[in-house]
Amino acid sequence: MTNKPSLRTPLSSVRHLGSARLGTEAVWRQKVTAVALIPLAFSFVCLALRLVSMDYPDVRATMARPLPLMFVLAFVITGIVHMQIGMRSIIDDYLQSHKREWALIANTLIAAALGFACVVAALRIGLG
Repeated sequence: MTNKPSLRTPLSSVRHLGSARLGTEAVWRQKVTAVALIPLAFSFVCLALRLVSMDYPDVRATMARPLPLMFVLAFVITGIVHMQIGMRSIIDDYLQSHKREWALIANTLIAAALGFACVVAALRIGLG
């Protein structure tokens, strides 16, 4: 038996497995949102600790100011984007075929609905 040299290139064995660029972009976004969440979470906790001792009209007056409302909205939106990217990574790693497609659709819709509900709630308290 002779070993005939193959004309098949190593590239042909990895074709149609997807692009590595998309994974790099997702990791980069995940890291950026994680770093952004550090100061936002700290400011959110400080604000929440201040608001705990207040009654509802005082909370509304505080949240009507632009800076606290902006920090709350930035924290919520960044956190939900971070969550959606992380869940997408988990879904891509552990699910196959149609289950993956449906889970990705559900992940996007749930993140959008949660984000919308949180933004509306914050705006109703702050501007309502």
